[in-house]
Amino acid sequence: MKLLRPATLAALGLLLAAGHAAAFERPAPNPHLSRFAAGDGPRLEGGGVLRLLDARGSLGQSNAAAFDLEHEGAHERVTVSGRLRAQRGGDGGAVMLLSTAEYAERGPAPFVPSWVEPNLRGSFAVGLDVHDPKTEEMFGNEGNYQGNPERLVSLHWDGREIVKRLSPVEFRDREVELLVELEHVAGGAEVSVSLGGTPVYERFFIPGLLPYECRLAVGAGTRADASGRLDFRELAMSVGAAAAPPRPPLHVEVFNHVLTDNSKTSFEAEVDLPPAAFAFGRVILTLDIHDAGPNWDEWDRNGHLYLVTEDGEKWDIVPFITSYRTECHWEVDVTHFRPLLAGRTKFEIVAGTTFYKNRGYMMSVSLDFHHGTLDPEPYKVVPLWHGVAHYRSAENHFQDFFEPVTVDIPAEAVAARVWMTTTGHSQVGEFVPSERTLIFAPEHRGRPELRFDDTLWKDDVYLNPNRPQFGTWKFSRAGWAPGDVVHPWWIDLSERLLPGRTAQLRYEPKPYEFPEGEAPSQEEINKASHVVSSFLILYREGGDTLPAPTLQVRAVGPGSNADRAGIRVGDFLASYDGRVVDSSAALGEAKQAALDAGKERVTATLYRGAERIEVELETGQIGVNLSGP
Repeated sequence: MKLLRPATLAALGLLLAAGHAAAFERPAPNPHLSRFAAGDGPRLEGGGVLRLLDARGSLGQSNAAAFDLEHEGAHERVTVSGRLRAQRGGDGGAVMLLSTAEYAERGPAPFVPSWVEPNLRGSFAVGLDVHDPKTEEMFGNEGNYQGNPERLVSLHWDGREIVKRLSPVEFRDREVELLVELEHVAGGAEVSVSLGGTPVYERFFIPGLLPYECRLAVGAGTRADASGRLDFRELAMSVGAAAAPPRPPLHVEVFNHVLTDNSKTSFEAEVDLPPAAFAFGRVILTLDIHDAGPNWDEWDRNGHLYLVTEDGEKWDIVPFITSYRTECHWEVDVTHFRPLLAGRTKFEIVAGTTFYKNRGYMMSVSLDFHHGTLDPEPYKVVPLWHGVAHYRSAENHFQDFFEPVTVDIPAEAVAARVWMTTTGHSQVGEFVPSERTLIFAPEHRGRPELRFDDTLWKDDVYLNPNRPQFGTWKFSRAGWAPGDVVHPWWIDLSERLLPGRTAQLRYEPKPYEFPEGEAPSQEEINKASHVVSSFLILYREGGDTLPAPTLQVRAVGPGSNADRAGIRVGDFLASYDGRVVDSSAALGEAKQAALDAGKERVTATLYRGAERIEVELETGQIGVNLSGP
């Protein structure tokens, strides 16, 4: 494992600012220091101290430092370490892994308008924000109306902010250890960030963050009305094993720009999904709300993505809340629902109302199945509580909705988790926290109950990456935010699991509590409701699965080569003439290779469900329409 060696200007005897780069006839040595605005620019001092903002405290600075590529190719793991000192009053900075495909293998860092929003093509970055002052404006662009501490850490990938959090530890005006770790897994990467040894993110999954060749860069800036200092010391980058090129995922389009209105608030679609026997390590659902122009409802409405069972039951697997007329893009890990996402599957998407101005929402949904194996693997999904729970009274605070559920725990189960989403509505239901407890009671005298306490409340709404919006977008709420999917409450029951026995699940909501003298009328309290979706996910040891093909037959030409060979719509094409075909391009290469070899007939391998089939084809055109990469 090689380390990126921090070079020092003392050793190089040079100080380079972006404004003087043209004076050099050859590429500048590491690191490349760039000044984009006021001040003297960054400098690298003895002891590996990189001062990105000048000592004079000039206003409106914007500086960066970029290191040349030292680790060729993509790697399964990337780690950045060092020490950070960020002063209050400025704006903040960023740690970036620049994609060499987008930003070259050497040279200065690209200009970034705001270093606390390092949204760079094809690249991962961490934003370090030390300026988010309290605002008294209820409907403005600034979000921190609660006056929370101004120490925020954000994760960015491929030009978008993925998530932003309040750091649990103070990192301003002191030197702290910084550690950023990317571990690439099926379908993306798990990201960990710690400051001063305290985790800010622990294995946070970012979909689509696949291995790529990268080099290290950092940046920092101050606003035009403030100054600040930001230093890095002993920056280093290390990498793990070389990453193999990932196989392209199997892509399935479910809804494509469907538009609801007040007469049609939902759409249904049936799609063919890969069999459960196919080996996929991650399933990512992408949901978009598009600009619908004058037909766009401007309010935050409940949205639902239902999986519709053969019995007509509707299970909400990705509840969401529409935004105040801002476009939304969400990538949601739905791997836990893999047992339901197989074979012929019906979906329904719902958003909008039947009473409002003939307006609605334009939406798209797709699924990407990423290759890999799961151990343990989710194999059974048990529905628990679904629908709308009404408060009714202090004596019956949602309780008649949450009847105890008895579940069988199969003998092969090795783990179990509850997935639960809950959102509060009405003036009280939306803006008042409520306490709740989930109880797991194995039916065995020697096993005590497991109790999990939680408060239904989301106080980081103002940090939703979809910001700013219109309306009351920034206010804390009971379990949701405008312009966001509803994030689940995950509860791990594995500690008390008794395979082969039964267990009971109970959900106990508590009555609302109000400060003395501030309680609304009982009539207003009784209007509160909770929208609920919940499942028990059972896991077993990873079993035998089939290497999953990605090309699915969508149409077969009558009398075609494929028709004569018995290929059917819905079959998956796995190989052609002994060559694995993961994409249309790979299939084209395999067909051309067979023609070049003078072959008149070849063997193709298909999967019909989990059944493996071999057929003989004439070389050349197959006569099918395929979905896939």
